[in-house]
Amino acid sequence: MKRAALLPIALLTACAGAPAPQRAPVASLPVAPRPAAAAPAVAAAQPASALAELAFVLRIAHPKRTWANAAQPLPSSALVFTMGSTDPTKMLEAAVGPDLAEIVDLDRPIDVAFLGTTGDHVVASLSVAEQEVPRLADRFVLKELEGHPGLLRVERARNAEPDEEAPPWACAFDPGERRDGARLLCSADVEDIETAAAYLVQVVAREPLDADARIELSERTLRQAVEEASAAGDADEDDGRAGALGEELAAGFLRDIERLNVDLTWGRADVEVGLTLRFAGRRSPLTLALAPAAAQDAAPPPAFFRLPADTAVAFHTQGASRAELTPLREAVFKALRDDMIDDGYDETRLDQVLDRLETLVLTGGPLVVGAGAKGAAAEKALAAYQRDMGAPRARKAARLALQGWVLASVEEPAQTWISGVKELLQRGDELDRFKRSAPKDGARKDDDDKQNTTHAIVRAPASLPAGTLHVELRSRPLTKDAPPAHTTHLYVVPAGQRTWLGISEDDAALVARLRVAVDPGRDEGTLGAAPDMDVLRRRGALAGGLFSLAGLTLLMANGDAPEALDEAAKDLAALAALPARGGVAIPLAVTSEVLGSGGARVDVRVRLTHAGIQDAIALLAR
Repeated sequence: MKRAALLPIALLTACAGAPAPQRAPVASLPVAPRPAAAAPAVAAAQPASALAELAFVLRIAHPKRTWANAAQPLPSSALVFTMGSTDPTKMLEAAVGPDLAEIVDLDRPIDVAFLGTTGDHVVASLSVAEQEVPRLADRFVLKELEGHPGLLRVERARNAEPDEEAPPWACAFDPGERRDGARLLCSADVEDIETAAAYLVQVVAREPLDADARIELSERTLRQAVEEASAAGDADEDDGRAGALGEELAAGFLRDIERLNVDLTWGRADVEVGLTLRFAGRRSPLTLALAPAAAQDAAPPPAFFRLPADTAVAFHTQGASRAELTPLREAVFKALRDDMIDDGYDETRLDQVLDRLETLVLTGGPLVVGAGAKGAAAEKALAAYQRDMGAPRARKAARLALQGWVLASVEEPAQTWISGVKELLQRGDELDRFKRSAPKDGARKDDDDKQNTTHAIVRAPASLPAGTLHVELRSRPLTKDAPPAHTTHLYVVPAGQRTWLGISEDDAALVARLRVAVDPGRDEGTLGAAPDMDVLRRRGALAGGLFSLAGLTLLMANGDAPEALDEAAKDLAALAALPARGGVAIPLAVTSEVLGSGGARVDVRVRLTHAGIQDAIALLAR
């Protein structure tokens, strides 16, 4: 039944209006000086253009320091296994030989270009120690590469023995424009050096680097991602108009992206991971929604700090404007309408339902969402389920224990939502009654066909504010593979000019957390009273929040089938084996800026503590 899905849509699709990030100021770096090398004169070179073969570029500002920081959370055995050595100098010696490794300055930037369809051709651009530049011709036998003026192939070290084995990588010097700009370019194939040298030296090396490490995806790689996404969509089974719309939105979003960077910056006790998206334009409805014109000094919505302290995943956004969301809203509702008509719903009555729903969701403005679950209770129930060999009672208890709760807050009067939900329920019943018994040929089989869901408006607990709406959504199985009978509770709670919405199968847990959120005189038990919240109070973010590995794992767990319960048990067991059990809170900040060119820049920043990194490494190593 589609009607039962409309109310969760009212909670969840509002998130689609959530926008994204802004980029931090970029510090300028001095232009590299030209070396006074005893080498052939460098002919005037044409400005290098982007490489057609480029997949992505890896940039490291301080190789030695970055290596030490990256190696710190890893045991030495793991580092040797993944990198081949715990010492970057030894790795460099193995690749280019000790003589060339000796002149490389690992305290200055390294740029690595990955070429080819899969990035399997690698060219490294290494900084040459400034004091070594005048002596290059004395230390090495150099030969200018034909067709590449100034690019000097290293034939061998002058002190090399005649029968000495050549290193696996070929290398060449580019003297650069100034003394400290000389670079050593190395690769397994000298032709790759010829292809990438000018771009790495004249373009990449001159760009400022305000992070410890950065990965820059090329436009070709982004275009390839669009093509692969489209091809995968064509190969999949038809998932209706909604599925096709998802593919169109994703492809349009990727087409708008001009550049994508991933940054790493090490602090004393944490690592900041940044994702920067530069958009050439905002043509896609999804780009308009996720990269809005956001106020640069806006504070997080106060409702965010009213979320319960045990919230495992929390998110807030200032929201895109109604105008910026209009293309996305129209596309979503058209796709939903087309699919539901194919499923046999009456067009006139369907339009009445969708018109009412459209007044509630994707309308713009601030939004706060938080979710949580009882991890210890879920572990205990899943252990009992496995011990009892999947007995029906144990299965039902394990499934219930996995059901978390979701709270959402909008800065709108509750009456708007209460009247809207009531009308949707009434019109939804009419819509179901007039549905054709047999959908059109080719219509998709919906998961809701496995169960029947009815609703009832019941009395709200006296502990919640007067006027609270309480709806029970009662589901019963129609097929053997359907979830067991269950009741989902939906609340719409007034809080002045703010509205709180909550949904969960665990009524007691949901009510307890709603009481915390709506009581303005009660800070205890809220996120606002939790430690280390200052980072989330900073102004200027379009969106932000926090999450944990344990929280995400619990909220994604599905207990609707025995196989899903077994999978959830494995996932929770994996969490229990982590050093911090996946419970480290990870803050997230998102900023957005619309540029004068019509494009936009979005920046997402995530901060990982040492304990969180340890958990992530342990989880990936399993």
